Amino acid sequence: MKQLAFILLLTISAWVIHWWPSYGVEAKNFPGDLGISQWFSTLSGGRILPAHEGEIFLAKPLPALPKPAHPLQNNLGYAGAHSDSYNSGVMPQAGPLGDNPVVHSRLMSRTFSGCSTQHFDPKGRVITMCIGFTGSHLLLLDPSDLSILAEQAMPALAGWYFRMDQQGQVIIPAGDMSIQIYKVDDSDQQPRWQQVARYDLGSVVPESERTIKTRPMDLVADWQGNWWFGIWEPAVIGYRDQQGNIHSHYFEGEILENGVAADADGIYFVTSKHLYGMRASTNGVEVFFKIPYDAGGGANALSLGSGTTPVLLGEKLIAFGDNATPRPNLLVYRLDNVLDEQRLVCKIPVFKANKGSLENSFIGYDHSIIIENNKGMEVFGDSSNGEPGITRIDVRRDLSGCDSVWENYAIRAGTGAKLSTKTGLIYVHELLLNTGWVNTWYITALDFESGKLAWRHFIGSGKQWDNAMLTVSIGPNGLLTSGTFGGLISLRDAD
Repeated sequence: MKQLAFILLLTISAWVIHWWPSYGVEAKNFPGDLGISQWFSTLSGGRILPAHEGEIFLAKPLPALPKPAHPLQNNLGYAGAHSDSYNSGVMPQAGPLGDNPVVHSRLMSRTFSGCSTQHFDPKGRVITMCIGFTGSHLLLLDPSDLSILAEQAMPALAGWYFRMDQQGQVIIPAGDMSIQIYKVDDSDQQPRWQQVARYDLGSVVPESERTIKTRPMDLVADWQGNWWFGIWEPAVIGYRDQQGNIHSHYFEGEILENGVAADADGIYFVTSKHLYGMRASTNGVEVFFKIPYDAGGGANALSLGSGTTPVLLGEKLIAFGDNATPRPNLLVYRLDNVLDEQRLVCKIPVFKANKGSLENSFIGYDHSIIIENNKGMEVFGDSSNGEPGITRIDVRRDLSGCDSVWENYAIRAGTGAKLSTKTGLIYVHELLLNTGWVNTWYITALDFESGKLAWRHFIGSGKQWDNAMLTVSIGPNGLLTSGTFGGLISLRDAD
């Protein structure tokens, strides 16, 4: 009986740690959080939890991303959730090197209020959208402690993706079928959000055809100054031109669950059935590129088709993933002037059989692609069943195929990872392996060159620290931020 009571107490205590938030009271982890987590991890057969693991990393700078600057969007890594219009996941800023890191946190609620993306304004302040089922919030935060400087209520589920232009304005796809543009007004002592414009997209989808999924997912500007938008279901792609006119294209029987990429030639996206290239023309939306792909059965996936936002890399290459079983594939296509049957550069299965899925954009740096395993990682739930795996695959310079450079199965991270060219580190929000009944989360840095662990630093245990498949960002002064299930965290090297 005593043994049964002990097991019951242990189970209840572990459940409390997993689900009860470790509050960041203006940015400090709950006192004793690591100690309590350590006790339950070892007691339930898990590993000893490090507060910090690894040495201070000696930076290995990489050349700047070899891509032209966007004429309208931010070019410092804050254009969108995946850094830029190419969705490269590459940041020109220097991230932390693991020098006695300091962690701050901001908990928004005990229910889901994940902060989807963090950008930084010209003054280095954090801009983020925290998304809820009953309402979302556009926040301006102090980078020193994540305290709220300005707050703007937004429609429910607004801002999964949002963009930033070169003036520091944020362009938000809102949940009420609108595009809303805001800037920070610093004319008074206290900054506030000021709406610059609001554009209605209601005419794009008739009321009778709308569902809870009928909402704009992503926005991207083309090189001509048109703002393109993608609607989830029914799948619609369209743009608002500089005269204020809305042009759109409806996809019969297709779903658009991910983001959009853009370069000087047009915009690119993946539906549940095709890879598309489109541009604005005198007749509205012009389809100049359409390639079918085998989406796969989706048995291991969250999405019906590809779960990945496509990334543009190298010399006119585009990469995304399918959801084939038993292993998903990396797909790389040429976008230059070749026949359609010559476009496929490689189709390579990744991760272990029935233990892999691709639900997040890759990092695309020059001809290198970094892919994380998203199997078992959850947006709204418990990621404790997440599978490990992160890999680097390089496209051959002659485009004759692709080669595996490294694989790391000691890392379990479903986050939207980022690569810093100033440090040569890949930053992920990691759910540590082998921790018994406790979900323990770290900010972790990997060497881009070798894929080996550089360092990891404890941020908290329990669901509120779950990354919820959100993204990492890096500020102009070395501040790393990451969204969580209930808010966001920041980490920087000690001064």
